[in-house]
Amino acid sequence: MIGALMKKDFYINGIYYLIISALIPLFYVMEVDQHYLYYGIMIGFLFNLFYYDHRNHVNRFIGSLPVKLRNVVWARYITMFLILVCFILYVRLVDSLAHYGLPYLEFQPMTALEIMILFTSISITIAVSMPIYYLVKTFMKAIGIQMGLLLFSTFTFAIMIGNDYITFYEPLLLGVFKLIDIQPYLMLTLISLLFLYLSFLLSAWIYTKKAKV
Repeated sequence: MIGALMKKDFYINGIYYLIISALIPLFYVMEVDQHYLYYGIMIGFLFNLFYYDHRNHVNRFIGSLPVKLRNVVWARYITMFLILVCFILYVRLVDSLAHYGLPYLEFQPMTALEIMILFTSISITIAVSMPIYYLVKTFMKAIGIQMGLLLFSTFTFAIMIGNDYITFYEPLLLGVFKLIDIQPYLMLTLISLLFLYLSFLLSAWIYTKKAKV
């Protein structure tokens, strides 16, 4: 059943795959700063998955099937994780080819560590966003909360970094950096998986509890 749910999720994003596959190389040709766009692309994948379910009342149908609700959530998380991995690998490939074939590019190729940091930061974004869709019944309200939370967190982080008088977070941040320095690739992978797993536990709990009401 998990495989069938994942197949459904992959299928409904078919057109989106083609669009993104064409847009990312175009970003390099046009010398557009892609980093913030990458987050938007992954949020777009997430939006598509839940929008399709909302529009076609998929949750109501799945609720009538003899399937564990926890597995329904698990299938979605696996799907998003695989989409993210494929997306990061594609970005890595396009970035390498672009700097080989487009000599006029002024910015440097992304290093393996930068790619890993991008993977981790997007993983955290997904981990924070997904429980919102399971918690909020109104789809558009969920979108609003998600966007508001992302904008608020970005704005707050920018203020904290730019203000010399706000230093309470520095010991925690320093501790995280020291932890990552032990083995950057391994630790960033573990952090990504930890956030996604905790997010899954929360989403599964919300989804199961709402189904029983």
